[in-house]
Formats: sequence, C-alpha cells, structure tokens
Amino acid sequence: MGYNIRKINSDEVEEALALALEVFMQFEAPVYNPEGVETFKRDIVENKEFANKCKIGEYPIYAAFDKEKIIGIIGLGAMHPDRIHINLVFTKKEYHRCGIATAIFNYMLEDVLKENPNLKEITLNSSPYGLPFYLHLGFTTLSEELEKNGIRYTQMKYSVKEQV
Repeated sequence: MGYNIRKINSDEVEEALALALEVFMQFEAPVYNPEGVETFKRDIVENKEFANKCKIGEYPIYAAFDKEKIIGIIGLGAMHPDRIHINLVFTKKEYHRCGIATAIFNYMLEDVLKENPNLKEITLNSSPYGLPFYLHLGFTTLSEELEKNGIRYTQMKYSVKEQV
C-alpha cells in the first residue's frame, strides 16, 4: 500500500480536523439537515476544547499519510479501562475503498491494546454513510438510526476479544 500510519502530533490536529470537515461536507452533509451540519461544525471543527484535547493526546487521532499529507483519520474520544469510543472516521474521497480506514483501525486497535490489554469493546455512533463499513469491520448495531441536534447516527459496538 505504501501509506504510513501513526498517531498524529499536536501540530497536525488542524489538518486532521480540516480533512474531517472536507469529507463530512462531501458525504454526510447532503443527507443531514442544516442543524446537523452546524452541529458537526460547532462540536468538532470549531470546538477549541475538543481540538486541545486532541493536541494533548487525551483524544488521540490516528492517521494514514500519503507522503506527508493526511489522507484518513480515526479519532478516539472517551477512553475507559475496558471501553473506548471512536468519534471521528474520515478518509479523503480519492482514497475510498482502498483499505485506508481498515488499516488505520487495525493499527489503532493494536496500539490501544498495548496500553490497555483488558479492552473489551469499542463503541461509535455511525453516520448513515459509514454503516456498511463498520458492519464490514465487525461492529454490531445497538440501536436503530437516531437523530440528535440534526446528527443522524446508529449506535454500534465492536467486541475486541471476539475479533482479536
């Protein structure tokens, strides 16, 4: 594949969040109402507290790079001893269906298990667009599609010990 995958540095957070916005606007915004688009921008892209948590590693972001350019990301939010929550998964359009997000997920899982071998599950709230991808990775649905502040999502879970 030739892509480098690693945890990003604090000075790369802005680029990662810009990629998230770009991909969100291409693939998610068209099926969201205006409130959902504004919620995403406010809570993720324009949220300085969120960005700072990413920069200090409280909310780590893993990324794939093509040369020096970020082409895909997976960001982690709440991290507990036996559970973590993914809050960002985005891959640039031209790299879709190339295995980038799967490779980032596998790298992230291996990395997280080094520090937390008792990890039991990974949760996330899937967008309508991402649902088939997460099912392919082995996530299971925990709910029907829900909507909060205009954001459409399906709660999902990945059972670590069953997969690894």
